[in-house]
Parts: sequence; structure tokens; C-alpha cells
Amino acid sequence: MSALAMASRPRMTVMSEVPSHLSVAGPLDGTDVQSVDLGALVKHAVALLQATGHVKEAEVQVELPHEPVCAWLSRRRLEQVLFHLITHAVNAQRGEGTSVRAVRVTVEPQDDFGDYGPTFRVRYAERARAEQETAAEGSRETDLAVARELLESLGGRLTAKSHGLTGRTLSVELPDQGTASW
Repeated sequence: MSALAMASRPRMTVMSEVPSHLSVAGPLDGTDVQSVDLGALVKHAVALLQATGHVKEAEVQVELPHEPVCAWLSRRRLEQVLFHLITHAVNAQRGEGTSVRAVRVTVEPQDDFGDYGPTFRVRYAERARAEQETAAEGSRETDLAVARELLESLGGRLTAKSHGLTGRTLSVELPDQGTASW
């Protein structure tokens, strides 16, 4: 082949060039367990949601500790949990009719004595239960069910706490990563 024919030939993109943590089609069989910085993962998940238009920049506020918070788990599964929880909270916040308050995502390190593992919390405003009987509420509850199922497969747990008229907090507690004080 001539050099001109080689230069004009269309190039093929190989799908394996895409980083594995961005690939949605890969199997989630638990074999991709690795050390994950939770703060970096939260920032990455929020950035992806903003880049795809699911979340506006002013809708999510991230609060991270000064030191990295690491956990041994599947990065892709936890990232999917974050996607579901953040979009659930933002959609509930949008339904509130006020854009004054942002959804707040915080990351907390595990207890030094192993009483609890690393956690992150998603806090947002929520309407009264009587107003939430819409079709959109059903899809938001599906987001929570999927997030809970993925989280339980990682050994973590999801709890929800209502704060009356001020909002709701979704807490994700990950498995204990071993005692750090010994």
C-alpha cells in the first residue's frame, strides 16, 4: 500500500483503550476489588454527572476530609452506587421547587478502632410525603433500591434518615477496613 493510501484509510478505535472504570458494559462479578480513594471517587462521580448533564454544577456540594479515605472494594460498583444516590437526591431537590440549597455529599474516614467503616452521606431537601405521590417518586425509589442492592453486594449498608421539613440524609457505611490504631 502506498503512503497516501495508508494516510487516508480510516482508523479503527479499539474499545479496550477506554479506561475500565468508565466502562459500563463490563461484568460486575466482584473480581475488580482494589484500594479506592473515596474522596477522589466522589469527585469523579460528580464530575461525570455534571459532564453528562444529569447534574448542574451548583446542585452538588462535596465536602472531603484533608486526608485520603481509602477502602478495598469494587470501584465500579461503588461508583454506580454514587450515581444512583446523587441523581436521586438531585431529582428530589429539583422536585422541591427551590434551587437555593445544594445536595451535600460528605466523606468520613473509618473509626480508628474498627467500630465502623468509612462512610459517606448525601443530604438533600425533601418534600412532605403527601406531595411525593407522583410517577417521578417511583423512579427515585428505584434508584435507592438499585443503590441498596449494589451496596449490599459490597458488604456495606444504606440507611435513610428524615429530618422533618428540613430534608433527608442517606448514609452509606462501607465494611470495616481493619483497625488503623494497631
